[in-house]
Amino acid sequence: MTLSIKPIIPNYTAGAQSFTGAKSFFDRTYYLSGNPQTNTNGSLLESFLNNASRINQPLVQPADNTTQKPVKRILYTNDLKTLFRHSDAKILAIIPRIFNSKDKNGNEYIDRNEECGTFKNAIERLDEVKADGYNCLHILPINTPGKKQAMGTAGSVYSPLDLLQIDPMLADKNDPRDVKEQFKDFVNECHKRDIKVMLDMPSCASTEMFYAHPEWMAFEQGGMAKTPQGWNDIRMFQPWEDEAKRTLNPKLLELHKQFVDMCIDLGVDGIRADVSRAKPVEFWDVLIKYSRMRDPEFAWLAETYTHEDASPMINMPADRPDDALRAGFDSFYGQYHLFSEWKTASEFMDYIKENLDLTYRVDQGKSAIASFASHDDLSPMFHGGGDYCKLIMGLEATIPMTNMYSVDGFQTGDYYTRPYANTEIPETMTDKNEMEIHYGKLDLFNLSRKPGGKDPSIRDFIRSAHALREKYSDVVGPKGTFIELDKIGDKNDQIIAFARHFEGKTLLVVANKNVNRPVSCKIKVPTLKQSQELKNLLPSYGEKSMLQASDNKLAVSLGAGRIHVFEIDTPNIENYTNKVYKQR
Repeated sequence: MTLSIKPIIPNYTAGAQSFTGAKSFFDRTYYLSGNPQTNTNGSLLESFLNNASRINQPLVQPADNTTQKPVKRILYTNDLKTLFRHSDAKILAIIPRIFNSKDKNGNEYIDRNEECGTFKNAIERLDEVKADGYNCLHILPINTPGKKQAMGTAGSVYSPLDLLQIDPMLADKNDPRDVKEQFKDFVNECHKRDIKVMLDMPSCASTEMFYAHPEWMAFEQGGMAKTPQGWNDIRMFQPWEDEAKRTLNPKLLELHKQFVDMCIDLGVDGIRADVSRAKPVEFWDVLIKYSRMRDPEFAWLAETYTHEDASPMINMPADRPDDALRAGFDSFYGQYHLFSEWKTASEFMDYIKENLDLTYRVDQGKSAIASFASHDDLSPMFHGGGDYCKLIMGLEATIPMTNMYSVDGFQTGDYYTRPYANTEIPETMTDKNEMEIHYGKLDLFNLSRKPGGKDPSIRDFIRSAHALREKYSDVVGPKGTFIELDKIGDKNDQIIAFARHFEGKTLLVVANKNVNRPVSCKIKVPTLKQSQELKNLLPSYGEKSMLQASDNKLAVSLGAGRIHVFEIDTPNIENYTNKVYKQR
């Protein structure tokens, strides 16, 4: 892989100067009124997005009787955008209807006489979430699911019946307040614990919504509903009024503006945009700016990956993270979920550098999430059990340009295997009696047991990894450099070795990507001293490792799937290598 990253070396300014003149529309404040102006210094895409926002100007002007005013929060300040910018978010993804469900009979799904997850009983787990070190919840969609042509007996959370309606099942039936008031109370309880709330915005519609609102929907040439390949329970939106003229569908945009308003009115701090590539950059350019009129700190996370992992499918455009970030998104998914498929440590290191390179093409402060496993991915337990979970969590804590991310159940090693998988039950809320699941993944389609596994040691490691990230935020955050370290004798390229450095403070990270056997090699660590004490900042686990420091080298024999992080005394390490990279 050929990369265009320019090494950042002390007293080397040419590379930095080459970016000094680069500007984007993020560098200036544009007003959605007045005459279009030509930007002679910006890029073609910049001018395109700027003019597009003016073409769609009437769509973002609030009506006289609207409540679209800057949000005023009492005793709480949203700073989720800033957390993303500084790579300080530690995110846990949850599904409210199973987050704290009560499976009393142990059959792993919720019968009619049992209690599913609600916003009220979810509050019971918030102290646990806080103690684990998470400061943001990614809440998967809470809309009422469609019931026709459904997946599972509860319906997919990504097949909304109504984007502006919250599933009444999530309300505690003994609480007289309506479901939106109960959700607002849950959000307030999160905020009391300094936990941010990011709500998922579904990318498509249910079958029922398709028939109820054809003005929002996309059609094939023969008049049939347009669907993403392989998904029969959802229908695609039509973001264009006239694609040739690049003007947006005003009714669909208005619907999504109302969704944003609902989120902000309920106290939500940001939105995770499901399959963001399903809508063009012009759509997001308008919608994100609209949200920031009310809350400048309202954060946006794009589910978009990379050019290489574009997940091509019928009726769905390819991923373009650069465009999403330029359109206003603060963070994106990236492709760390491919870590288990990468054969060598170099593939992992190259991807880190590729992301750092991306920061020089977009506005400063953009980030990714370290989604080694999202709800769409197989449980990490299948890739090496608890040791693998600890390995990737240690990497999440130390790699640059990322916010840490886990899915509920990861804390204790849930395999997400279900004994009821694809069986039929008499009780259903949809037109299906089959309890369809995606094997080894969080259950999106049925009322399941609370996520959780049988390895509490993973939770202990998570807490230590989060604490490390917090303690060394200056080193592992955007200000710290990323230093790739050379290796000797790692013939199968399995050892991950890098340093993070900031203002004389260095963290040394060494890990064995191979989860099946120990691997040995020597690592070149410029200015390392033989007398260096090696005290692992993360808990020990699995097979024992052996490490021996000498001048400028570290000899290692790392246990299978082991990761070690050391603070070392190498204040001048950057002066003795040209493999120093920095986030813009």
